[in-house]
Amino acid sequence: MKKWTFVFTAGLFMMAACNNQKTEPVTTVAAAQNTVALPFTAGYSSSFEMGKPEHSALILQGSWKDWEDNKIDDMKRWVADTVIAFHSDNNMVKGVDSLMANWKAARAKYSSVIDTIDAVIPVYSIDKKENWVLVWAKSINTKLDGSKDTTELMETWRINKDGKADFLLQYDRRKRK
Repeated sequence: MKKWTFVFTAGLFMMAACNNQKTEPVTTVAAAQNTVALPFTAGYSSSFEMGKPEHSALILQGSWKDWEDNKIDDMKRWVADTVIAFHSDNNMVKGVDSLMANWKAARAKYSSVIDTIDAVIPVYSIDKKENWVLVWAKSINTKLDGSKDTTELMETWRINKDGKADFLLQYDRRKRK
C-alpha cells in the first residue's frame, strides 16, 4: 500500500511539473544560484541573504531578555536616538526617550514575563543594503492581579549602520480565554 501511495504521489508531482501553462515572471529571486520566478513584485525587496548573527544577539538580549528581566533602562544602549516603533496595538512611537517611557509603562503592568523564542533570523537586504532581524516568539505575562495572558509575537527590527535598532514593526496574536 505504501508503495502505491508513493507512486501515486510521484505521478501527481510529475503531472503538475508538465503543466503547459506559461506565466511571465514579475520578478525573480536568486537563491543558491537558482532563479525562481515570483508572481508579485515585492514592495521593499526580494533580494535577501543571511545577515550577521550578532544582530540576532543584540535584539534577543536587548528587546527580549531585558524586557523579561524588567531592565528597561538597559535597553537604551542598543536603540538609535531616531528609532520609530510600530507596536501591535497600533501605537507608533518616535525617538528613544519616548520609546523607553512607553516600554516602562507597558512593562509596569506585569509582575513577571516569560518569553520563548521560536525563531530568530538575521537577514541582509542586498539591494537596499540594510540589516534586519526577524523574531517569532511567545510571551506569557503575569499581570499585577495574578492573571496571565499569552501572546504570540512577530517582530521585524532594522539595524542601522551604527549597529543600533532604528525601526520596529510588531505584530501579535493574543490567546483568548
